[in-house]
Amino acid sequence: MQKMIKCFISITFLLLLLSCSQDNNVQTERSSDKSKEKTVQILVIGVDSRGEASSRSDAMLIVQYSPNNKSLKIASLMRDSYVKIPTYEKSFNKLNMAYFLGGEELLVKTIEENFKISIDHTITIDFEGFAYIVDAVAPNGIEVEVSEAMIKDMNFQMKPGKNKLHGNDLLKYVRFRHDENSDFGRVARQQEVVMKVKDAFLKDMNTTEQLFMLPNIMEGAEKYVSSDISFTESLSIISLLVANSVEKVSTITIPVQNSFKDNSYEHAGAVLELDIGKNQEALKEFFEPPIEVNTK
Repeated sequence: MQKMIKCFISITFLLLLLSCSQDNNVQTERSSDKSKEKTVQILVIGVDSRGEASSRSDAMLIVQYSPNNKSLKIASLMRDSYVKIPTYEKSFNKLNMAYFLGGEELLVKTIEENFKISIDHTITIDFEGFAYIVDAVAPNGIEVEVSEAMIKDMNFQMKPGKNKLHGNDLLKYVRFRHDENSDFGRVARQQEVVMKVKDAFLKDMNTTEQLFMLPNIMEGAEKYVSSDISFTESLSIISLLVANSVEKVSTITIPVQNSFKDNSYEHAGAVLELDIGKNQEALKEFFEPPIEVNTK
């Protein structure tokens, strides 16, 4: 029962985050007012376990909610970023290897030490759960632009152009990477789908009858979602979200432009070798203060 309650709270939190307006301009003004409420930074992790005990994190987003400024900021971290992993024998590898080696704990430590940013909590969602939740909150599907390359690579049974995709096919869409944009295109599609799921949620979940369906959605999603957020703190965050509804959403992708180069290592394969200083500075400029900088 306790696990189900935490699942309910975690998904409710994510759905509340989705129910926001969006501003694609990542350059935001810093507020001179001192925050009366604590800024919260949560690492949202998407994994594809396929029933395995260990898996790699396929999507990593740092979500920062600032109740005082009514802002939400999302930093997408590229999984192929070549970073130093604490306690790892080879020292450096892809960022998603950290989750494979040590789960949420090691991934959080790796992000904090490389990017000099503190993570308050984690929410982990298995991709099977993503497909389930999308079908539950957007039963009519999500319309996206499907390319010929996607159709061939993902074995879609459809024609190129605009198509409405449901859970599993939409999951394939956001994970597609075999074109000229590679992982950067995938991250852009993740951000696109997040906002379109939000629109569908707001459209379809606007009646009392539909809202009563949410507990059933949570019960079905329980096995796919985990979080370290306590019951009390979860309620506190949700209360803040309700009382201080988000008015502005900004996004950024790390590494930023002109801050990395393609490289390859025998033990890691193809990687993005970062100018770590430039990306630390980009995150520092992007996120609202107060930001707790890890100086380890």
